[in-house]
Amino acid sequence: MTERRTQARQAHAGATEQLTQIGFRLRVAREERGMTISSVAEFTGLTKGFISQVERGLASASITSLAAICDALTLPMGRLFDPPRVYVSRGAERQPAKLMGEGVRDSVLTPPGQSDMQVIETTIEPGGGFEDEPYRLPVDREFLVVLEGTLQLELEAESYLLEAGDSMSFAGRHAHIWRNPSASEPARVMWVLSSNP
Repeated sequence: MTERRTQARQAHAGATEQLTQIGFRLRVAREERGMTISSVAEFTGLTKGFISQVERGLASASITSLAAICDALTLPMGRLFDPPRVYVSRGAERQPAKLMGEGVRDSVLTPPGQSDMQVIETTIEPGGGFEDEPYRLPVDREFLVVLEGTLQLELEAESYLLEAGDSMSFAGRHAHIWRNPSASEPARVMWVLSSNP
């Protein structure tokens, strides 16, 4: 009997979690489209109170009602049940990459194939860097933060000396080169490269 009660509680918790997820995704979709609960109610013929309860995970909507709400929001119904897209990159399992420069070790932190944003952690040995000739990247923005050490970055005709905690952002089309000016201390830099869809 105790085991059955435990299983029932677990099933109820799972159902409640799914209702909360569905409601949250419906609310986000509605707000992204600039719609009110009233406008969704008018489109679907459902009451405002019911739609509000569904969004808060307090009521279970039938497939017909969910389809009507999704139709009002131009949201594919399957999107409500997709598992969260989560990518975990474990430091101990991360494979080093050699992207550019001398005396440089890179680690790509974002998922393989992701094109709108890339996050790269770079360790630069003393005196190492990318100095052959200025380069440009086919991205809209570059953002970097120096985690440890110092970074000398030349952007067009300007030179910047960045220390631990300093950050910088610029358009990817600007030609730049960089290096670790220290003769004894390595530098660690986080780069974020973003592109508009």
